Amino acid sequence: MLLTRKTSNAGSAASSRSSNPLHSSLVGSLARGVSRAIPTMDRRAFLRRSGLGVGVGLATAELTLVQKVQAADAPAAGAKAGIEVKRTVCGHCSVGCAVDAVVENGVWVRQEPVFDSPINLGAHCAKGAALREHGHGEHRLKYPMKLVNGKYQRISWDRALDEISAKMLELKKQSGPDSVFIV
Repeated sequence: MLLTRKTSNAGSAASSRSSNPLHSSLVGSLARGVSRAIPTMDRRAFLRRSGLGVGVGLATAELTLVQKVQAADAPAAGAKAGIEVKRTVCGHCSVGCAVDAVVENGVWVRQEPVFDSPINLGAHCAKGAALREHGHGEHRLKYPMKLVNGKYQRISWDRALDEISAKMLELKKQSGPDSVFIV
């Protein structure tokens, strides 16, 4: 579409710009071809169509926002399938930042920051962001190991608890009750 003026002074301006007859005839024929191919509109039609286009664009944008709000307000479909959100506290340091743990069928699957917490205001440090990975990551220790002759060997839970308790009792007997401190 070509936006034009109501009064056209384009013909006199084009003839005064070019004195070469070949050039002016070529420009004139191109201008005539373009004016026939592209419909013209006045200022009012341009503004009316621009307003219509902006209105359609805003309505489309609002539809996606409405869909997002409805999805956030609707109860989660997985809530019936055993998904719970449990509020907990990060134990890496003494600050005590709040964390929402998402538990699915008894397994901690992800965590979310708590934005209304007065302590951390929804932020996590690097340790807090990796909190779930410490207990459920692939590199965690899953069973007791004992160092024997420079190599780790897997031992049973009963044996590990017996050896640890015997060593703690021995230390307590040798050095007194204040020698053992449990965090």
